[in-house]
Amino acid sequence: MRVYHGTTLENNIDIYNNGIDLSRSNDYLDFGKGFYVTPNFELAKDMARRVAYRTSSKFPTVISFEYTENLELNYKEFPCEDMKWAKFIMANRVFPKLANELGLFDSNVDLKYDIIKGSIADGRVANIASDLRYGKIKPQDYVLDLSDFLKEDGYSYGMQIVFCSEKSLSCIRYIECDIIK
Repeated sequence: MRVYHGTTLENNIDIYNNGIDLSRSNDYLDFGKGFYVTPNFELAKDMARRVAYRTSSKFPTVISFEYTENLELNYKEFPCEDMKWAKFIMANRVFPKLANELGLFDSNVDLKYDIIKGSIADGRVANIASDLRYGKIKPQDYVLDLSDFLKEDGYSYGMQIVFCSEKSLSCIRYIECDIIK
């Protein structure tokens, strides 16, 4: 399967020359730290544009990879957008102690999963999680609502796959990059 990663030309060159560095992943993402891809080229283009804008890069870039599953790895998959999916995302987006206070016990903070597949949550959940992390919302005042994780039309943005361990990176092979105009 072909999958895509939206980034900048500068990051593409680094990945091409040095490989993927999982330590560069941001904390508090949907499925935890890792290297995120999507099977949807258009979603990767949108992400490339956002990353380029955020970093003042002039060259948004989509990297194409060939993805081959390795059934010896530990996978977690969310086939639909449900409360289990939402709870997992929120648990990854807040501090572990806060996740426990919220009754969210399944996350990938401990990197028990090598590869995780599931839908992309709406950006509102990142703001909510940040407000929880920094005390703007008290845990006792927050009620997890599936609508916080979905677009206004009730759908997700599409599929994402995250590679969380070094051994999971052996499942993807760099093919090419496209600079997005």
